[in-house]
Amino acid sequence: MEKISDLGGKELQTSPIVKLVVDESLIRELAKQEIQRILAGTGEGSWWDLKRLEFETCRKRDWLLENILLNPDYKQEMAYITNGCEGGRWMFRAAAMRKFLDENFAALNRRARSLKQAVSN
Repeated sequence: MEKISDLGGKELQTSPIVKLVVDESLIRELAKQEIQRILAGTGEGSWWDLKRLEFETCRKRDWLLENILLNPDYKQEMAYITNGCEGGRWMFRAAAMRKFLDENFAALNRRARSLKQAVSN
């Protein structure tokens, strides 16, 4: 170690300088892997609750209850997909609900549009 003096005459010791060389492509690859790991952890999940269903559909609780969950047209599908609000909390099989939403996208959105038009007339 090298000794130097400060302005007051006291001796100070300095540490050797360390030079770190970083491979930018390695850092990018590590960052990419970490992002993929984090995103995988926020995936579909096994089960959804009603808040997650609201998030996934951009619809509010009342609309979901009326148009999907308690709709007689979907009673058979909902018997498999949901817990029927057993215990006071709605729970859904995530993969099955996502499939249901995808398969019924047009019908559900047509229904929403026709309800909106009926109210405005």
